[in-house]
This record gives sequence, C-alpha cells and structure tokens, in this order.
Amino acid sequence: MRKPIEHTADIAYEISGNSYEELLEEARNILFEEEGIVLDNEEKEKTYPLEEMEDVFFDTVNDWILEISKGWAPWRIKREGNELKVTFRKIRKKEGTEIKALTYYLLKFERDGDVLKTKVVFDT
Repeated sequence: MRKPIEHTADIAYEISGNSYEELLEEARNILFEEEGIVLDNEEKEKTYPLEEMEDVFFDTVNDWILEISKGWAPWRIKREGNELKVTFRKIRKKEGTEIKALTYYLLKFERDGDVLKTKVVFDT
C-alpha cells in the first residue's frame, strides 16, 4: 500500500507492506507511475542483496533509477534464497516525470505488527 505525502519540491510517498519485497514492489510501482513507463518485451536480469536495511533498499532503488535512465525498467521481483532476482524490461517510452534519485530523507523502516513501513522521497 502507498499514499502520497505532501513535500515541497519532490515526489514523496508513505509505503507499507508485509515484507521487504513488498516495499520494493511499491517503490517500483511509484517509478512506473510517475515516469509513465511503457515496456517492450526484451528482458535482462540482475540480482541484489536481500537484507531488510535502509542502506540496501536505498542502493537497490537507486540502481533501478540508473537502469531506467539507460532504458531498462524493473519489471518482476522474485526472492531466490538470500538474493533478490529482478527481471528488467526494455523501455519503449516514458510519458511522465523523470525521477533522478531516491533520497535518504525520511527513509526509516518501522514495524507495526506484521506491517513494515517507511517514507520515500524522490528527487525529480
């Protein structure tokens, strides 16, 4: 689940899920929606560490933003042992706002029962 939050100059959301992977899926969904990404069928894969830490989340999402700038968008996220396997698809076009980076501002994981949540602020 995600909801936009007011922020003066950037794009900001509060996101939550039952797992670390669900938080990453929400971040991916934000990138798709804000950038207006339309995909082709060509694919490639990358793996990432699967650690429930802000630093790892920050690095993973910023790598996705870099891949988007090169024409590849994270499409499918799958846990494989202690790693996260991400399938990227070639981008046909983008029709939205370019996101330059995820910031550390407000990025802090909190548990509320079974729910993991944080806030994400993206530079545009």
